[in-house]
Amino acid sequence: MRIKRIRLKSLKNTRDLGGITTADGKRIRQCLLIRSGHLATASYKDIDILVNKYSLSHVIDLRTDAEIKEKPEILPDYIEKHFLPLLDNGFLGIARDEYSIRSWFNVFENTDRDPVEVFCDMYDMLVFSERSKVFIREFFDILLNSNGSVLWHCSAGKDRVGIMTMLLLLALGVDKETIIKDYMATRYFTAGSIIYTCFFGSFIYRTKRLRRCLAVLMDVREVYLERIFDKISSEYKSTEDFFYAQYGISESELNLLRKKYLL
Repeated sequence: MRIKRIRLKSLKNTRDLGGITTADGKRIRQCLLIRSGHLATASYKDIDILVNKYSLSHVIDLRTDAEIKEKPEILPDYIEKHFLPLLDNGFLGIARDEYSIRSWFNVFENTDRDPVEVFCDMYDMLVFSERSKVFIREFFDILLNSNGSVLWHCSAGKDRVGIMTMLLLLALGVDKETIIKDYMATRYFTAGSIIYTCFFGSFIYRTKRLRRCLAVLMDVREVYLERIFDKISSEYKSTEDFFYAQYGISESELNLLRKKYLL
């Protein structure tokens, strides 16, 4: 499977899911489903490409109010904007910016807890918490009722976007290995940011523990999704059973989703 990055001037982790193959051999339609980091730095040309080449009509912002205030986005009025904050403002920062890194370290300066375990718990919360259920259901409703393409983003396009994309691909019938490959591609597309922050962070955060925390914050790891898949397979009879039990998404709605986005 070839991961298709949309080549934009200011956005490094914006990707078209088109072309990804499902377990039964169907393919996701091109230029309809787009995952991304935030659009606050998008150039006019970037937005023009998304609107004219990809028929962008809906943008789903998964960030908190605080993140949106810090990095507001200016988008054309004809793009419908949706705000689905999967995390509340009180949760530790995961946005890869200076504020988030400080918040992240505040959690770990006085505890021995493994940062990887913290992220595993956060991913579990993003999929299974009562708060997330409402927003995930709304996410799928937007996909089912939209015209044109839909772009969803958080700050880095890593964790919250990773979870939403995982759930969408699972709903469309994509196998686990392909879903994880798409998720892990964020490491490649944001490698420059990871290297830069970890290199200079090593001079600021001199303890081995805090340097490891920084590396975990910046990275993606297969174990986060593996645990979600394990929980789904152990607690639910099927993919259809999982989506209905968790989010009230019926089998007929899943079929409509597949009909709309698959070839």
